[in-house]
Formats: sequence, C-alpha cells, structure tokens
Amino acid sequence: MKLKLTWLLTLFMAFVMQFSFAQEKTVTGTVTTAADGLPLPGASVIVKGTSRGQQTDFDGKYSIQVNQGDVLVISYVGMKPGEVLIGAASTYNVALEDANTLDEVIVVGYGTTTKDAFTGTATKINAENLEAKTVSNLSQALKGEVAGVNVVTGNGAPGSSATVRIRGFGSVNGNQSPLYVVDGAPYNSDISSINAADIESTTVLKDAAATSIYGSRGANGVILITTKQGKTGTSKITVDFKTSINTLFLPQYDVIESPEEYMEVSWRSLVNKGALLGQADPAAWASANLYGTPEGINNQYNIWDAQGSDLINPSTGKFNPGIARKYTPTKWSDAAFNTSYRQEANVQFSGGNEKTRFATSFGYLDDQGYAIKSRYTRYATRINLEHKAKDWLTIGGNIAFTGSRYVNSSDAENEASSSGNIFALTSTTPTIYDVYLRDADGNRIADPIFGGYQFDYGGEYGRRAWTNTNGIADANYDLVQTDVATVLGNFNVGVDFTDYLKLELRYSGQYNDEDYASRANPFYGGSADVGGTLFKVQDLNINQNFLQLLRFNKSYGAHTVEAFVAHESTENRFKRMGAGAQTAILPNTLDLAQYTTPFGKAYSFTQGWTLDSYFSQLNYNYDGKYYFTASVRRDGSSRFLNDKWGTFGSAGLGWVVTSEDFMANSGVLDYLKVKGSYGVIGDQGTNLQYGWQLYNINDTADGSYSFTQGATLANPDLTWETSKIAQVGFESTWFNDRLDLDVDYYVKNTTNLFFDQSLPGSSGSANIQYNDGKLQNRGLEFSANYRLLRDGDFKLSLGVNGEMFENEITEMPNDYLTGEPKVLDGRLSQGKSLYDWYMREWAGVDPASGAALWNMYYDDVDNNGVFSPGDEKIGSMTIYLDENPNANVRKTVTDTYTDATNKYVGKSAIPKVRGGFRLNTGYKGFDLTAQFSYSIGGYVYDSGYARLMENRNLIGSDNFHTDVRDAWQQPGDITNIPRFSAGYSADTRFSGTSTRFLTKADYLSLNNVNLSYTLPKQAVSDMNLTNVRLFVSGDNLMMLSARDGLNPATLISSTNSGIYMPMTSFSLGAKIEF
Repeated sequence: MKLKLTWLLTLFMAFVMQFSFAQEKTVTGTVTTAADGLPLPGASVIVKGTSRGQQTDFDGKYSIQVNQGDVLVISYVGMKPGEVLIGAASTYNVALEDANTLDEVIVVGYGTTTKDAFTGTATKINAENLEAKTVSNLSQALKGEVAGVNVVTGNGAPGSSATVRIRGFGSVNGNQSPLYVVDGAPYNSDISSINAADIESTTVLKDAAATSIYGSRGANGVILITTKQGKTGTSKITVDFKTSINTLFLPQYDVIESPEEYMEVSWRSLVNKGALLGQADPAAWASANLYGTPEGINNQYNIWDAQGSDLINPSTGKFNPGIARKYTPTKWSDAAFNTSYRQEANVQFSGGNEKTRFATSFGYLDDQGYAIKSRYTRYATRINLEHKAKDWLTIGGNIAFTGSRYVNSSDAENEASSSGNIFALTSTTPTIYDVYLRDADGNRIADPIFGGYQFDYGGEYGRRAWTNTNGIADANYDLVQTDVATVLGNFNVGVDFTDYLKLELRYSGQYNDEDYASRANPFYGGSADVGGTLFKVQDLNINQNFLQLLRFNKSYGAHTVEAFVAHESTENRFKRMGAGAQTAILPNTLDLAQYTTPFGKAYSFTQGWTLDSYFSQLNYNYDGKYYFTASVRRDGSSRFLNDKWGTFGSAGLGWVVTSEDFMANSGVLDYLKVKGSYGVIGDQGTNLQYGWQLYNINDTADGSYSFTQGATLANPDLTWETSKIAQVGFESTWFNDRLDLDVDYYVKNTTNLFFDQSLPGSSGSANIQYNDGKLQNRGLEFSANYRLLRDGDFKLSLGVNGEMFENEITEMPNDYLTGEPKVLDGRLSQGKSLYDWYMREWAGVDPASGAALWNMYYDDVDNNGVFSPGDEKIGSMTIYLDENPNANVRKTVTDTYTDATNKYVGKSAIPKVRGGFRLNTGYKGFDLTAQFSYSIGGYVYDSGYARLMENRNLIGSDNFHTDVRDAWQQPGDITNIPRFSAGYSADTRFSGTSTRFLTKADYLSLNNVNLSYTLPKQAVSDMNLTNVRLFVSGDNLMMLSARDGLNPATLISSTNSGIYMPMTSFSLGAKIEF
C-alpha cells in the first residue's frame, strides 16, 4: 500500500511539472517604429510585475521566456510604451508610437498637464537646443529661444549670469526678475550652480494662468527646470566631453592704433586750442607743446628719436616720415586679452525598473576667460532617486552639490571708471603708452620681485591716462576670488489614497556659502604704501521650502476634474560677515591673520524673510474639447508690516477647435486651440526692511555709543505691487504637421508701484518708499516652426519667434509729502515708457567755428519768434510745462551745453520687434543647426563711443575713435564732429549727454552654430555602444549693429566700454551612450 501511494504521488508531481513546463514558453518578436517600421535596437522588453527582461538587438529583435497570461512591457526612449498580453502565439511584433505625436506633456506649476489642457502660455525649450551651446550658465543659453524672453548679457565673464526679463518690465523700482523653479522647488541660489548637462527640460511660463499659482513670486514670469531622471526598463551610461577655445572675436570699437596718428590728432587739437587762446601762430604753439610742457605729454613718453616739436610737419599736419621710434609700445589689448581654453566633462548613470528609477551624474568644468587671469571652475554632482515602496507609497528626492570658483571675473562688470578695469583701459589708453615701465633710453625695467618686467602704473612720470593704476598689473599681481559651495536637496513623498486622490509632500533645502576675497599686493599699485591689503566677505544663504498638497483627479464620462489644495511655507536666512586688514606678513595668503593691521571696521549682519501660502487650483475638461482652469493663492509676507496678506488668482479658458466634428475635414488646418486668461498677481520685491524702522549703533572716540535712525524711514503701510494680466491667443498646426504657429496678445497693468521719495533733513532719514503709480506692459508674441523637408534622408526646418511690446507709465505717483502729482525730470513721465530717452538734443556743428550746437527751447513771452531779453530759457521741458502748461514754446540753437533744454526726444530704448530664429538641417547622420537673435527698432545710448570722442581733457589723456579723423579743422568744414581742442574750457561739454550718441539699436547676432555627426547604429553596436555623436560648434560668432564695437544686447538701454564683452568659443566634443 505504501509503495502504491508513493508511486501515485510521484506520478502526480510529474504531471504538475509537465503542466508547468507546458505553460512556460519562448516568444520572439521585433520592435519597430509605428511611423516608418524601422527597428528599434536597445528597446526594453520586461515581463510586467517582475525584473525579468532584456533589450532588443541591433535589428530590434527579442526572445524571452514567458508564461501564457503574462504581459510584456516594451519601452524605448522617446516612444510611447506598449504592452502585449501573451496568448497562444509564439511571435509578438510591436510598433511603438513616437512620443512627439502624442498629446505633449508639459511641466507647469505644481504638476504636469497636456498641451490641449493647458489654458496659459508655457514654452518648452528643447534640451537639444541648449545642449548645442557652450555656456557655463543656463541663463546665457536662453537668448533668442523663447518669444517674449529678453536676455541681456551684461557680463560675459566665465560663469556669469545674464539678466532675464519676461514680457517687458514689471516694475519701476521693485523686482523685475523671473522666478526659477528647479524640480518643483523655488530656487534662490546662483543659477550657474546648476550643471546644464543635468537638465532634462526647461519651460518658461508667461501669463497669469501659468504663473499665478506661484502667487507673489511669479509676477515676472517663471522658468521651470527639470533635471534628468532614470527611465524604467533601461540602464544607461552617458559620457560627454567638450574642449573649447575662448577668445575675444566680436568686433570692437575702431580706435586709433598708430602712435604717429595719435600725435597728429593731438597736434590738431592743440592747434585749435592755440587759436582759441589767441596764439599768433597756433601751429608753432601746438608743436612746441606736444611734449615737456604743462599742455603737453611728459617727455618720458616720447617714443621717437626726435624732439616733440619736430614730430609733426606744420604744413601738412602729418607725422614727419623720417623719424624712427626708439621702441614700439606693447599694445594694451595684447597684454590684457589672449586665447584661452575651456574643458568640460560629464558622466551620468541612469536606469530603473517598475519599482525604482535613478539618475546620478558628475560634471567638471574649467572655463578660462579671454581676459588674463579670469577663470571659472565648477565641480557638480547630483543624484535623483524615486522608489515605489508600496502600491500606494512613492518616495523620492534628489540632492546636488556644486563647488565653484570665480577668479578675477566676478567683478568684471565694474564701472568703466574703476581703477582695475582692463576692458575700458584697453580701448581708452593712448597708444603712445607702454604697458611696462621704461627707462630714459626706452628699455624695459626688470621686476626684482615678481620677475619679468615692471608694469607702468603711471604715477612716476605723470601719465595722464589711468594715472596711478594699471589694470593689467592688477590682474597679474592682485586677486579677486569667490568660492561658492551650494547644496540643494529635494525630498518628496506621494501617498495614493485611491486611484484619484493623492497626497504629495515635499521638503526643499538650499544652502549657499560664498567666500569673497580681494587681495592687493604690497609692492606695487594703490596698496603698496600700506604693505598690501586683504578684504574678505562671507555670505551664507539658507532657504527652506515645505509643501503639502492634496490632489484629486477623476473622470465622469466626458467630464474630467483635476484639482488640488495646498499649503507652502518658505523661509530665507542670509548672513554676511566682512573684515579687512593691511600690511602683509605673507603677501600671497588669503588669511587675515597674516596681516598686521585691521582697516575699516569688521561687520556682520543677519536678515531674512518668510512667506506663507495657501492655494488651490481647479482644472476641468469636457470631452477633450473645452478646458477651464482657475486658481487662487493667498500669500503672507514678512516684508510688510500692516498689510502682510495678499490674495491672487487667475482663470483661463481653452477650446480645441479641431476636436469638433465640423473640423473633421478641415484640410490644411491640423490643430487649433484658442485660449484666454485673466489673473491678478502680487509682487513683494521690495527691500526686506523698508516696512520696519532700522537704527544704526555707532561707537565714538570716547568709548560711548550713539544711535542714529536708518537712511530709509519705515513705511508700515508698504504693501504688494499688484499686476492684472489679460491674454488671448491661439496655438495651431498646419499643412499636415508641417507648420506650427502660436500667437499671444497680452496686457499687464501694474498698480501700487514701489517708489522712493527724498525727505527733508528734519525727518532724520534720507528717503522713504511707498506704493503709488501705475505701469502697463502690452505686447504681441509669435512663434513659428516650419518643417520644409522631413521625409527621406534630408531634413530642413526653420523656426522663428518674436515679440512686439510697449511699456507705458499710465499714472505717475503723487508726491509722498504734498500729495501732488510727481514730476521727475529726465527720467519718467506719464504716457511715456520706463526707457524713453530724456536728454539734450544735438543740433550739429557750427561750420564757422567748429563748436558743438544743441537745441535750446524757450518760452517766447513777447511772441516775436526769436529769443530775446525777457524770454524764459527752458532747462527741463517736463518740469517747465508742468508748471507753465500754456507756455509759448519755441526753439533755437546754442553752443552752450548748460543752456540746452533737457527733454523727451521722441525715442525709446524699447525695440519695435525682437526675438530669435533657428535653422535645423540634417542629412543621414549629419545635423547642422544655427541660432540667431535679432532686434529691430529702438535706440541705445552708446556711452562707449561717447567716451572715445571725449574733448574735455589735455592731450595724452584719452584715446579716440577713428571717427575723430572727420572732426572739424577749419572754417567751412561741414561735419557732425566738433573741433577737438585739448581740454579748452569752453569745449569740455562737447561730448556731454545728448542725442549725438543715441544710436539705432538694431542688431543681428549669430549665437550658435553646431555641426554634429551620429555614427551608424551598426558601427556603434559593433563597439558595444548605444549611440555616439561627434560635434563641432561655435558660440557668439557674429554681431551686426550700427557700429563696430556697439553690442546692444549687453545692456538694456546703453552700452559701456568697461564690461566683459561676450566670449566667443570654438568647441569640439563627443557624446557617448552605453
């Protein structure tokens, strides 16, 4: 019996095993693209609910063991995932759809949505477009990419940030900058701390429906940055590296390069001065005063083998050709600028399964500027992790560390008058001066301390240009350095109560530590008399953000409702400490303990702010055609005292017209969505303490202390600036998906503007800030992308974007003290923009005398049509007409600058249209892209050019633009350039601020060209790689403007010869995927 039972049990087990093996089988198939049937090598094939899986081979084929009833999940980057239920068949071919053909998912405030459902304006920048550019700071890469986004590259130093403005100028004195949001959390640190190689997508939010959910922080637009995440079913290693040459390539001002020509210009200037002084023989007087007199240049700087009086032929005004140089001065630009190098390398590991996704990266950057000793280095690492711990619980987060150093670049935007500014120095220093100190025979003098040759600081021999300084020496011997350590951490938890109700929690912390040091050497320059100086500042910025959000998302037939309610708290704390010392023990150290004598007074302070917010949003969709969005947010800010809380919100409507039945056979129109929105947004962008009264504690010589009221008088009623924003627009696709065309029109009215009012001395404070006045920005934006060729091996597309906007002060503030309407001379007036020009009007040059002329307006009291005794000169047109609205205003000309009238000149810095365009071409594995920016209309004040046309100083003080060749020389000359007269007192205002230097701001710039080649799949597969792309690129390659050296993109309304001009980079690199 026992043997029989054993035999039966063995038979049963064999049957069960046979049945089990009969259920498991091998299935095969091919994964292809749905659009063209091409195989997809490297596609992920996983048995759902398990970790079993594999990748397709080069031909897109797979083979896998499965059981009947299993589900295969097939995925590929850039494709919509597919699922296959295993039945009796043994072959399952799968065609995946391109994700771009689906309803595009876009990142928006506190979540994601689809292109159809979004009623606002959000522009997603392709990661490939940013990746093509060689930049160390993301803000620099935004130039020309998005309609309505103006990027001003005021400082081209390595690692520097650009100024970004979205849809005009949102305030007069308050905040105008957009809010950056990184992985869902508001970002308050230096944007250069984010490695561009870690960025998956960048989205710009512009209208109220898009930004109002961020409340007071979204008033000037929002830039959303999402970093790279791992993909389910894939495991990938990506390595990219790039090496570049950095140089000053864009055209500079045309200046006098020849020392001989400089002396000719100086001689003619002295001739004119001699004539004005009544000299009997102005030419002889000029020759006698070129060198060695109070009018002339120190003989030490005579670089020729001749006396100064013999250099110029008085009959021709030309340099005598037979005179040789003792030496040729070193060009200041050659000593200040050179070709440098940039090295960048990044590696990323990413992957995931159904439970866990991860991405981790490390990046290194060494960006050397073309200006000597300027440099930016950065080490960056990041890890992103998401894990589905339970079916109902998801946890995740990311943490990033960036360590960076700016050397001699963070102060590069100093004013042109600052002593160490090599950018102004190279263009304005006369070419007769050498960079290095020379003896009486013209030989360079050896430097016994640093080696090489001593630099000429100008003090020993009375050099008139840049006396007692040498910016090139400062760059070599001194140091300006900033070390930055940034830690970012986002941690989030998602709890699914049901399939339609979810709780989201997120904590974000940002820690930013900046250590600034400025060291001047003890041997040469301005600190030599005190034995060297060291000044150090440490800034510590800590920002914390905590979000709790409950989200509901459910469909009811044709109705879909998505809504959330949330609370968010933000706290910022800022600490600064600073101290300085002089007389160095060890001259090359950055340790204050190595200096014997403190200078100034060490200081420190702590400040901060908090923002508490309650908000909600409702999104409604009916039948995939009609969309409605509404949001409301209540913010409480610690910056305000009596009126801390503001309530803001928006509503938006969208209609996908092409989803209607009557559009089923629409022909050329493939997609059309019309949309509109209206919202109210506040801005807390005032100084942290203007609502509170501050007092200064001062020590005195006798050891006692005094308390003084702060410079700004507290205004406890200070409150939010408020913007009401309306928008209408449409998004469309035409001609069988060949043309995308989007257009938006907006009006933004801002009230309760922050204005400053000067106070009388009896108040104990200098000024007070208050709310008043109204400002309007209105504009039209467009974006178009046309795919001319998209089928076959050759592809060609063209994209263009632009904005046309106007800015207007619709109501001036009332005077805080009198309550009367405020009138601001030469800056602002009702009905004009923030960037209209107020100045004296240039009227040309008097042909008889060569004197400069300006327009003088006067009140013709006696109405005789000419300026006569009893008529009133008008100094400021704005103020005079405010006080005398019925004045009989007439115009004449004057050669006295101070008599000319300051007035609105009918011109603005705001262009008629500006934007960018992009050309993309491809042939098989080759791709070529070119990206441009343009601006049409508007005027810029060319202060860099004005400085090169100065006439207020003695000879030897300034270099000149080559336009000085056309200056007036004798009676009857017809020219627009007045006489040069070597600092003659009556002529010193010839280059004063006037419309003479207002220049058309039109420009066309070539920002980037990138040529790449992607190796064939078969060749890559043979190397056990997934993808290999090689590329060469160039950045900042061209600037066409009204004048060489004029770069209207560097400042909003004027130019400056003292800024670090944009750097041109030529790059070679590769991106390899395993």
